[in-house]
Amino acid sequence: QLYEPLLLCYESLCECGEGLLAEGLLLDCLRRLECFGLQLLRLDIRQESGRHAQCLDAVTKSLGLGSYLEWSEEEKMRFLTAELESVRPLVPRGFNADPESVETLATFDMLREMGSESFGSYVISMATAPSDVLAVELLQKEAGVHPPVPVVPLFETKADLEQAPATMAALYAHSWYRARIQGAQEVMVGYSDSSKDAGRLCSVWELYKCQERLSALSAAEGVALTYFHGRGGSVGRGGGPQALALKSQPLGTLGTGFRVTVQGEVIDREFGLPRVAQASLEEYTAAVLAARCTAPDAIPEPFRKAMERLSERSCAHYRALVYGTPAFADYFDDITPGGVLGEMNLGSRPSKRRAGGVTALRAIPWIFAWSQNR
Repeated sequence: QLYEPLLLCYESLCECGEGLLAEGLLLDCLRRLECFGLQLLRLDIRQESGRHAQCLDAVTKSLGLGSYLEWSEEEKMRFLTAELESVRPLVPRGFNADPESVETLATFDMLREMGSESFGSYVISMATAPSDVLAVELLQKEAGVHPPVPVVPLFETKADLEQAPATMAALYAHSWYRARIQGAQEVMVGYSDSSKDAGRLCSVWELYKCQERLSALSAAEGVALTYFHGRGGSVGRGGGPQALALKSQPLGTLGTGFRVTVQGEVIDREFGLPRVAQASLEEYTAAVLAARCTAPDAIPEPFRKAMERLSERSCAHYRALVYGTPAFADYFDDITPGGVLGEMNLGSRPSKRRAGGVTALRAIPWIFAWSQNR
């Protein structure tokens, strides 16, 4: 609506011999529109998988189909597939539900109204099964989001990272979904939550193995896989020198590029000034080129076995302390400023997913609390 009329003006000026005028501000404007569009920067949408399941549960109950939350994974997949292939709407007009489900549906309505070109990906945190991905696809279809926003599962806990290859294999084998992704898939891996769930050593080893398996699976299936790394600034959130982090990625994981989060506590340090930002981008580019041009050595089998033993033992000790010690939650509340951090207007989300102790606490305030305590 804007680019084509301006392009017509540019071509007309060139044809009339007014190239000097056309090559000025008008050409600059056309280039900016080509690069950035009207939205300047695409934003990601992020929501927990449980919220989508809760919303669909309200829908199925209102239609007398039963409780979506109580269905097995096979039943959920059959239902979602049938609805994705159906031409009739699922959500009835004037549908009333709990406030959280209404908010979830309103988010998808917003996607339709603003246009999918304004958004990068729809990230599903705490993704555990193929139905979590198809649930978002169905809600986009119901809201009339066209073209739909790419859906990105985020695998965060140790169990989810171990299950991720099976989850993606089931999605690749799903005919509707395979046609939907057109040979390209993005997957996000979480560093903070996996570290909180299993401890730092176990977390990094499970992340490494998960990427190895997903890359091998995607290559065999002919799918171009892009990783989205949910890193933070501190070591407990996957932080550290980005160049070293990129060079240590498993073989074949940078073939289609990558995405990475630059968290608020370090964004000023890496991108606060033009020269600093340029140096940071050059470092990213050089590290990716080096990783793609020089393949890392294969990991010797004795090393893998040693890492498995260390990972299992460290995870067992970590969980015994953090989750198996009855007084640990009270100890954490007493010696860290976690409660104060939760009351401050700092984060984009509440510090806890629900009422409860350490298990309900989000990974970011968990890491911040220990960092402040140190």
